[in-house]
Amino acid sequence: TRDPQGLFAANALQLNSGSLSASGTASATGTDIQADIRGTLGDVSVLSPMVGVPVGGAVNFALTASGARSAPDFSVSADSDSLTASGRTVKTIKLTATGKADIVNPAADVALTGSVDDQPLDLRASLVTRDGTRSLNGLSLSLADNKVSGDLVLDDSLLPLGTLTLEAPDIGPLAALAGQTAAGDVQGSIRLSNDGGAPTVVIDMTSGSISRGDLAAKTIAVNALVANFLKAPAISGTIKADTVTSGATVISGIGVDLKRDGDWTGFSGGATVAGIPARAEGRVKIADGTTSVEIASGEATIRGIKAAIAQPSTLSIANGNASIEKLMLDVGGGSVTVSGTAGQTLDLAAEFSGLPAALANDFSPGLDAAGTLGGTAQVTGPSAAPDIRFDAQLNDAETSQTRQAGLGQLNLDAAGSFSSAGGVAIDRATLSGDKISGKAAGTINPNGASDFSLDLASTGPSLPLALGSTESPIKLELQALLVEVAGQGTQSTLNISATLPSVATNLAKAEGIALALHSDAFDLKGRTGPISGTVTADKIGLDNPTIAPLLAGKITAKVAGDLATDTIVIDSGSVTSEVLDSGFNGRVSLADGAIDLNLRAVAASVALPAAVRGVLAERTQLSAALKRDANGNVIANAIRLVSGAFSADGQASLADNKVSADVKGALADISLLSGDAKGAITFALNAQGASTAPDLSLTVNSDRL
Repeated sequence: TRDPQGLFAANALQLNSGSLSASGTASATGTDIQADIRGTLGDVSVLSPMVGVPVGGAVNFALTASGARSAPDFSVSADSDSLTASGRTVKTIKLTATGKADIVNPAADVALTGSVDDQPLDLRASLVTRDGTRSLNGLSLSLADNKVSGDLVLDDSLLPLGTLTLEAPDIGPLAALAGQTAAGDVQGSIRLSNDGGAPTVVIDMTSGSISRGDLAAKTIAVNALVANFLKAPAISGTIKADTVTSGATVISGIGVDLKRDGDWTGFSGGATVAGIPARAEGRVKIADGTTSVEIASGEATIRGIKAAIAQPSTLSIANGNASIEKLMLDVGGGSVTVSGTAGQTLDLAAEFSGLPAALANDFSPGLDAAGTLGGTAQVTGPSAAPDIRFDAQLNDAETSQTRQAGLGQLNLDAAGSFSSAGGVAIDRATLSGDKISGKAAGTINPNGASDFSLDLASTGPSLPLALGSTESPIKLELQALLVEVAGQGTQSTLNISATLPSVATNLAKAEGIALALHSDAFDLKGRTGPISGTVTADKIGLDNPTIAPLLAGKITAKVAGDLATDTIVIDSGSVTSEVLDSGFNGRVSLADGAIDLNLRAVAASVALPAAVRGVLAERTQLSAALKRDANGNVIANAIRLVSGAFSADGQASLADNKVSADVKGALADISLLSGDAKGAITFALNAQGASTAPDLSLTVNSDRL
């Protein structure tokens, strides 16, 4: 309604739109107004585009205003059982604000309470205006036992000036409010000021410990001044920490001094990273979205090898990309130079000269490498799957393994490329030394086509190599080794051949060995597939008078089966000599050494011990099912021996150093034992007990003698 005197009144106001409903009254008389509005917004998600983050929940609100139109007194209240923003929830929210809505001299007292993860949240502040200057007095924000408090003045640009004090004995609730998980404490102050029109902040903070995930820091102290922090921040001060730990990496003794240098921030300091002391000096500038870094000097010592910045270098970071301008390092008497760009896409080039191979020892215990590395490398393409090209020379190289093998110093010259899609492509690779030479070329790609060959040969009649351990040495002589791979990665043709003039162990020595392995469909990535092989030896010398005669003359061993991740499946195998024809099939576990084999053999009886030859025919047949478990226990079942008039069947086992055997047999013609005797016998042999002295029993029966 509106009367003739200009009194305006709106009674029984009602507003309904979607989840918004409101009702109340409003009136205006002359220069005064009055209003009383109450309502509910049942779904605050409609405000998400306005606030810029996803929000949810419902709010009840009330507004009253009275007084002059230009500066009415007002009171605002709101409450909600639960509100969410970006997935974070605040419950039992109550907001009150009272004051004067004077555009020139605004004033208000604001209070907000609620709870976050059952921890009390409390915010209070008073907006005061005096002589045109606006202030936030009694600013206090607390969550659980954590509190930020202070008084701030707003300048003409509404930038805050003043000091805030932070006391956070447990930052966990604060981190949860930001959707993070962290623990620790922080205390100190933040002082905001205006330095010649440039906003400046002084941070003075300490912490006993802070942790987030596997990242943890202890005894931290930050004393820093950040000048012009909105446009071109420049930092001066100190940052110290006893330790920072990330996973298994420990950084200790951290001390960095920061110094303002015009628009730049100079830095100098050091730390010990994973036991490696390091120092650096330079300056950094942040402007127009670009971070520029000038490194004047720096050094680190790795296992006695010193790495240092050889000359001042620069790099810049913008839009997630780093640009490196000729970063040159002196490393242990050698040098490395890196330049290019790095980000989601890489374009880096590196040159290295005289680089000690001993640098690899820290990453591979027991390697004990020596020699020097030189060459170039280029890294291009997406950072998640880069392409790498290299041209490198390794000179006078040795490792603990090559020393044990007696190879002497080696020289390697190689060039090629690597990518996740194309695998390893070798343009050239040559190996040379006093005792060995070799070459390799081609492509090995587990995910695609391969065409690769490796050819090694001794530079003399043969190359002596020493393998194994002091207790169980293996000494062999290598004359030639050839490896060829062709075809698709999961169905590659694989051929390996080797010529070994001799192989010797504590128990045997084989001479004139030729080895050949073949697969028609080998999976290079899984190292699985069908495989067959043949090994021949001109002579085997064995220090065992019982077995040695069976291996007289040339020996040939053949096997065909499948290689799985942890198992060898043998479809068929054989070992033959002048007096032996044997075969086998079964499984061998590569994981625990378990064996399950079916054996058969036909041997010339003349090669068997003289004590048993008298009852045997010209040839003897033997078969058995042999099993060995992961603990080394052996069981032989279905043992069968037949030779002329003699036959025997049974089983035997050796477990936990105890023998168990049960054998039954027959001799159909005892004249083989004595020419004066006639008839037949049956017998039963049983053995039980310790393997060094088992209890034996023998029973002999005969229906006719």
